Amino acid sequence: MNAAQTFEMVRTVTEQITTPEENDTVILFGAGGLGVMSLSALQTEHKVTAFCDNDKNKAGTMIEGLPCISPAQLLDYPKAFVLISSAKYYSSIHQQLGQMEIRHCSLDAYIVQKHWAEFERVFDILDDDAKQIYAGILLCRVSGDNSEAEKYFCGNPSFAIPKFDYLLHPRGGFIDCGAFVGDTVEEMVKHSFGTVPVIYAFEPNARNYAALRKRVSFLRDIWALEPETIICENAGVGIKSATLSFVAGDQYIGTQITHNLDAAGNVKVVSIDEYLKEKGNPTIALIKADIESYEWDMIHGAKETIQRCKPKLAISIYHSVYDFFRIPLYLKKLVPEYHFTVRHHSLADEETTLYCYV
Repeated sequence: MNAAQTFEMVRTVTEQITTPEENDTVILFGAGGLGVMSLSALQTEHKVTAFCDNDKNKAGTMIEGLPCISPAQLLDYPKAFVLISSAKYYSSIHQQLGQMEIRHCSLDAYIVQKHWAEFERVFDILDDDAKQIYAGILLCRVSGDNSEAEKYFCGNPSFAIPKFDYLLHPRGGFIDCGAFVGDTVEEMVKHSFGTVPVIYAFEPNARNYAALRKRVSFLRDIWALEPETIICENAGVGIKSATLSFVAGDQYIGTQITHNLDAAGNVKVVSIDEYLKEKGNPTIALIKADIESYEWDMIHGAKETIQRCKPKLAISIYHSVYDFFRIPLYLKKLVPEYHFTVRHHSLADEETTLYCYV
């Protein structure tokens, strides 16, 4: 199938699903990261009553202010409609709920059906290389079948297109939102051949931040960089500067910023616009963000910087299917000159990145 045919298949799949009615009791199945990440946006469209999860340790707890129930408790809700947030376990949960005769559908399919016009607008502004990837990954997500994701795989995450791969003598600094252990910071140095004037690296997870500092020290030595070339901040990024709660996962999952009062601790969050103002509003040439669904807030907190500098952007959109349409459409509004393309950097439905450049 070509890109247009694949995109039309996405529409066909979503048109065939049953979605919740106005008086249904909507319950989100999957109380892990993906469910929590989607909750705030979903709540603006339909009241969510509870989480549900097969993990017995989660049943009876409160997550993001909502009760988490066991699958057996779904029968206590005669008007229950379940949205399945987990693409990885969609097939088994679909079978489980079918046997219980509980109405349900994929959360991603529900969102795509509800916002089809917005997805069409994004498809139209993507370059030709991106259209097939965008449509193909959406089809994987709405069908719950990731077996086709591998054919869209592309290496070199965050630097997968020529304009991002060759960054010699950039016209400004770089910002790494979600710097993890410094892997992307190192690539920023390599792809600019050590000519980047400054890198601001934000990482809220304390363990990751310690590893980041060690790698940065190493990079300063082997690239003969001045100490101020790479500035590490033990902080997250968001719509405004604040202190928020967070849940620290393992080192490969990262840190999920949350409004859960039972979370593990607090973390500093900064607005990029406010942060850069304190530094004299330097020119920014590139922003990369992979921050566990906080990309939407980060962009709003960097609105002035994006409009002022028109930097290259490498933004993860896979944490929530909402970001597949709302992030590119908002960025197109901020900077009409932006060109948009998409690359996919995993063998499943994760690591989909939106690239923007003028």
